[in-house]
Amino acid sequence: MPTDTPPSLLSPNHFPKRLADLGFAGQVINGMEVITPPLCNVPAGPFLMGSDKRHDKDARDDEQPQHTVTLAAYQIARYPVTVAEYACYVRATGQQPNGWQSQVKELDHPVINVSWNDAQTYVRWLAQVTGQAWLLPTEAEWEKAARGTDGRIYPWGDIWETLANTWDSGPHRTTPVGAYPGGASPYGAKDMAGAVWEWCSSLYQSYPHLGNEGRENLNPIGSRCLRGGSWRYAPQLARTACRGSDIPDSFGDDFGFRVVLASRS
Repeated sequence: MPTDTPPSLLSPNHFPKRLADLGFAGQVINGMEVITPPLCNVPAGPFLMGSDKRHDKDARDDEQPQHTVTLAAYQIARYPVTVAEYACYVRATGQQPNGWQSQVKELDHPVINVSWNDAQTYVRWLAQVTGQAWLLPTEAEWEKAARGTDGRIYPWGDIWETLANTWDSGPHRTTPVGAYPGGASPYGAKDMAGAVWEWCSSLYQSYPHLGNEGRENLNPIGSRCLRGGSWRYAPQLARTACRGSDIPDSFGDDFGFRVVLASRS
């Protein structure tokens, strides 16, 4: 990928050393700054999606029935999109989310106050600048990356531990990405429980997930899926199968997203 300055020469005011140490990469491409995240490989194959009341007492109706979904291989960002990453987009486009002047004081926190429409615009920009196939994860891609193939309730297993930023265990606000390393998923993805609700590309529809229901159609108006819970909510909503949703132009101080590299037909 052509760049006109090495990653190490990006301004520390734009690309904190902590993010570089976590594996983020800073580049300038055709005069435009961009930061890309470290990635986790999720292999092709089946996984258990949704919940079984016999296994998870907190299972909700919209998580049922639990069923097997098979996905192609993809790569998912290890962390939610950070303020530093999103700031590259803001500098390029001038499109600031709500409360931006406060957000830019915490470059290694997940970006917040982004709608589904904002997140889609960001991934299109990132794909155009880098020439890579950046996308929002589908709901199924998000869930497999969070729980692996064995239907676990939390990224680390079936028992709640204070390994995530939720209302019960956190400071009642966002924290730097990677602040809870013990909460990693089987593939190494971090902050998939708590932290911020993460937008997925998918329309919110009932289960089972068959793959031919049009839930990945980006055009229809309808609620889009949010996953992972957030710092505002109890651990029950940070379960890997828990489903949230909102309208595409909605945003909040606990709404963020992460990205994937995926080839989809």
